[in-house]
Amino acid sequence: MLNTDLIDLITHGREERNLEYKKSMNWKNNETKAKVIKSCLGMANIRDGGFIIFGVDQEGEEFVPHGMKEEDFNSFSQDQVSAVVNEYADPFVEIAVLKENYNNMNFIVIQIEEFFEAPIVCKKDGSHGLARGAVYTRTRRMYETAKVPSQSEMREILEMAAEKGIRNLQSKVSRAGLVLRESDEEDRKKFDEELNGL
Repeated sequence: MLNTDLIDLITHGREERNLEYKKSMNWKNNETKAKVIKSCLGMANIRDGGFIIFGVDQEGEEFVPHGMKEEDFNSFSQDQVSAVVNEYADPFVEIAVLKENYNNMNFIVIQIEEFFEAPIVCKKDGSHGLARGAVYTRTRRMYETAKVPSQSEMREILEMAAEKGIRNLQSKVSRAGLVLRESDEEDRKKFDEELNGL
């Protein structure tokens, strides 16, 4: 991501379905880990994934950048965050841990990619409501991470999986040297003629 894109996210000022703010927190804290795991599992199950940004405090209805304590900022690393999140994710969640300095303040930005082929399922129980077998998402009714709460969110996840399955099949067929083509009008006419007596 470009530096300006990260700054735009940091200064956006309100949470979105794909954007979550956290105050300065330390990765060594188990509560921090549980919150990040849950948010990563949920954001991986929405279109285009999302971002968790540390160092932004809620003040009333707005979210204001205050930066992170140095000890908290230094506690995050790509390898550690990815390893802990993926202890709970099946299949894996692809994340990037980005460090950004803006106005002499430090921020951690965790970028979460949407799932690659199959929806992400939590594979073991943990604190803060992490439950083995649960599918998490960022809900539409309010911007929070929760178990899939309604049929509309579940349909969205299933549609994403179906689209990815179709693209995957097309790719495999192409690699095998086969060609998929849509039936044309002439093929439809021939088929109709064959069915004429039925």
